[in-house]
Amino acid sequence: MALSGLYFAMTAAALAYRRSRLACQPIPADADLPSVTVHIPTYNELAALNCAQLCLDFDYPGDKLQIMIGDDSSDAAISMRIDEFARRNPGVKVSRRGGNMGFKPGNLNHMLRDTRGEYILILDSDFLPGRDFLRRLAAPAALDPSLAGVQASWRVANARQTFSTLMGTGIINVIHVVILPLLKRWAGTVLFCGSAELVRKDLLVRHGGWTPGAMTEDVDYSLRLLAGGERIEYLEDLTCPCEAPQTPRDLFRQQMRWAYGVMRAIITRGRRLLASSLARKRTKAAVACFCGGYIMVMLLLAMSALGFLNVVTAWPWTGVSLAREAWDLARNILLTGGMLVAALCSGLATGFGARSVGRLAAASFSIGLCLLYFVCKGLLKAMLGMPMHWFMLKKNGNETGLAAARGV
Repeated sequence: MALSGLYFAMTAAALAYRRSRLACQPIPADADLPSVTVHIPTYNELAALNCAQLCLDFDYPGDKLQIMIGDDSSDAAISMRIDEFARRNPGVKVSRRGGNMGFKPGNLNHMLRDTRGEYILILDSDFLPGRDFLRRLAAPAALDPSLAGVQASWRVANARQTFSTLMGTGIINVIHVVILPLLKRWAGTVLFCGSAELVRKDLLVRHGGWTPGAMTEDVDYSLRLLAGGERIEYLEDLTCPCEAPQTPRDLFRQQMRWAYGVMRAIITRGRRLLASSLARKRTKAAVACFCGGYIMVMLLLAMSALGFLNVVTAWPWTGVSLAREAWDLARNILLTGGMLVAALCSGLATGFGARSVGRLAAASFSIGLCLLYFVCKGLLKAMLGMPMHWFMLKKNGNETGLAAARGV
């Protein structure tokens, strides 16, 4: 109940803050902007071509921009199309290592070898940045070179497509509309989110690069940075469209991997952060808040399972009242539904209509209940030190990426 109450309070505070935004930061002149290398890691995904094309269209000094596609594909036909795209667009360099060892962070480390930029912009293949995205993202780094990096906000482009995309959008909105804006204002720093992030290269190299095989290399690296007293800026008004999983199966796999990766990062990096004299107490509390949502998930699953067992084993043999059970369920949802309320309210704040919010609530009480199991499975596997596979998700961008490869 305490965790749920915290989410109620955080949601109210975040929505109140959205009504009083800070003034936009000034955009530096071209001469003051840092050099940037764009990393687009991909594995059998033509969606990377859409992302790369938009990066070619950036309103950014050409002599300060390098674009790289890290192609780990096992499908030769997809690699051929990526090569064709690069031949037509000399501004794009293809990095290839002949396998997928270490997953995404292994790919990023391989691209790091040929990276010329002072900063690295990491974009997953389904992200579609606007023309002025990089110029605005790089502004805080140009104004304050001591920053470890800058994180932009995510907005889901296919939010209303299915119950799964609505559910995935709800989760992303809680992070980017509620949690990160509050952490920025309260602790002065946030955590990286894995994409639409600008990372300072020299600091990354000094920390030994990305952790190979990490399922959430972003959180893993963030905890290392925060333990060293570094700071990450968050631009809540700078958004980058992306995709949410289209099917329940993909959603379950994505969230299980995220849960696993965050828990492994906490297990391997959390103690050093807590013991660090360089990290502020507020930063440590902010990290606990960021990761504490997974504790609520485990409690919700336990509550749901126990409630179901109580009804099955007691009714109708002992005269259990369905009305009473329904009331108890509604009360428990209210007491533990802080995360759901955060998802619904953040949906409204980002332009969801009443109908979409209602569908999100329906999704939460259908596939959302199944999702609890898979998230808990990921958490338990992480706690037990069991391995986790990297699951590829279906992306709409792969279909339009084919058109980009053909020059359509």
